[in-house]
Amino acid sequence: MTVSLPPMKPRFARIRILASLIAIAILAYACFWTLRLGYADLLVHTDSPEGASRAVELVPGNARYHAHWAAMLDQSGKDPAGSLAALESAVACNPRDSSSWVELGLRAEVDKDFARAERNLLEATRIDKQYDPRWTLVNFYFRRSDVENFWLWARPAAVMLYGDAAPLFRLCWRVTQDPEVILKRAIPDDPKILAQYLGFLLDDNHLDAVEPVAQRVAEHASPKDLPILFTSCDRLLSVRQLPVALRIWNAVSRRRLISYPALEPDKGLSLTNGDFRELPLSHGFDWRLHSPEGVSFSQGQSLPLLRVTFSGKQPESCEILSQSVPLLPGKPYRFRFRYRTSGIAPDTGLRWRIFDFATGAELAARSTDMSNEKPTEGDLLFSTPPDTRLARVALTYQRTLGTTRIEGSVLLIHTSLEFALP
Repeated sequence: MTVSLPPMKPRFARIRILASLIAIAILAYACFWTLRLGYADLLVHTDSPEGASRAVELVPGNARYHAHWAAMLDQSGKDPAGSLAALESAVACNPRDSSSWVELGLRAEVDKDFARAERNLLEATRIDKQYDPRWTLVNFYFRRSDVENFWLWARPAAVMLYGDAAPLFRLCWRVTQDPEVILKRAIPDDPKILAQYLGFLLDDNHLDAVEPVAQRVAEHASPKDLPILFTSCDRLLSVRQLPVALRIWNAVSRRRLISYPALEPDKGLSLTNGDFRELPLSHGFDWRLHSPEGVSFSQGQSLPLLRVTFSGKQPESCEILSQSVPLLPGKPYRFRFRYRTSGIAPDTGLRWRIFDFATGAELAARSTDMSNEKPTEGDLLFSTPPDTRLARVALTYQRTLGTTRIEGSVLLIHTSLEFALP
């Protein structure tokens, strides 16, 4: 049986037609504004005052177009008043347009309206908590020699640092040469920023300011902070600032970021990694592998040791490895070493030597007959001068006259450094 539906009433038909017409009108309006905005964007990308002006006419409520028009007018240099008016229109359209507030502040500063410049820049920092507005305000106070407000905003700027932090740090050092003031007033207790600041101090050679920063980095350090802490130790050792370098090294050790115990020269604990259980770091107070051409290093497979292999093409005179060791002045010491060799003839020219770190004077030396393929022990006795607190233990090679350059391997099994009987 067929069931027929009653015909639609005219009133409902009219409503349906009206709804369709409204939908079509909305769609047409949306298409119109899409095309209008697209055309305005195209005009903006012409990077000309005329194109930006036309874009503003098409979409007068778009703050970005007003800001771009201001930039184009400023670039042309033909209409400073128009450029300023365009910027003011930009913030009128969008009061949260921080970049336009910043630009207005800088324009007011150029015009020597410093109160207005400060208000505009403060407004930019109020609505935008990122780095750029704060950095601009810090520079403004620096140019105005307003030291108190400079410090007031230096730390908030540092908190939001990203990218290259050196300009902010360098500005702080132009305000004062007192590292304590800078650290207290400008550097937040943030591990990432502290590490950046430590790198800046090393790069700009502010070595006297390194220790408190390095200590704070070490307090929160993770393995990714080790390179900058090792660099700190190396730089401080290079300028003979032993106590500071030692405190940083021991701070890293106590944080268990390295597997070596802290060094305590007053207790006779002066040598690091004496059994070569770890592959030397070549930094700080660990062994430094100098790797001259023709010399290579490797660790033992089953036992802790360091294998030094000579290809026969190494220089006739070179330093193989060395370590900086903190000592007590005016004390007798004994350096012991245990080794065996493979394929090396007698009277090789290999020698353990100990130097005063500051003067380079040799404190002890011993030529080593490294032709023994069985484990062999040797030692050096020496005394530190009255003013020596840092020495350098080194294994060196000097080709013996009448011999060819050595080939083969030396297996360094163990070394130690201890107080000796007078």
